[in-house]
Amino acid sequence: MKVKNITTLALVLLLFIACNTTAKNELPVQEAKLTENEVSPIIDKWLKLWETYDVNMLDEIFLQTEELTYFSSEKEGLMKGYKELKPHHIGFGFTEGGKKPEKALWLEDLETRIYDGSAMVGGIWYFGDRSLPKDSISKGPVTFVLIKDENGATKIAHTHFANY
Repeated sequence: MKVKNITTLALVLLLFIACNTTAKNELPVQEAKLTENEVSPIIDKWLKLWETYDVNMLDEIFLQTEELTYFSSEKEGLMKGYKELKPHHIGFGFTEGGKKPEKALWLEDLETRIYDGSAMVGGIWYFGDRSLPKDSISKGPVTFVLIKDENGATKIAHTHFANY
């Protein structure tokens, strides 16, 4: 009977250790709740990124780890990791130091939801000439998921664009 109890105790201990060990590729559990005041400036920086086409701004906006995920409206598949983000933006004409873009990108109908340790911002993106009717330019839904990084800075951890 003692051997069975020791075996059971050992299995329970192993299960406890397994459940309380963070896997190498998991995001750390976020303790601090985000606020609207922490989320809005990141979305504003993201809009500024598209006003300036300055690829150097990516560092300020996005999580700089392999856990970053990004669905583009222009490229199939899920981009995984920060290392894929910069080349993707350079492919759209973003440069170090930026330039004046030919078209504008803006967001409308934004909605922010705050959760424990994360936030979701959803809205409609528009890309084109602001003077044209909205039904004649590119547009679609976008979702951003924001968290705090290991330094406590609010960053975008996931983006999902789609087209209408």
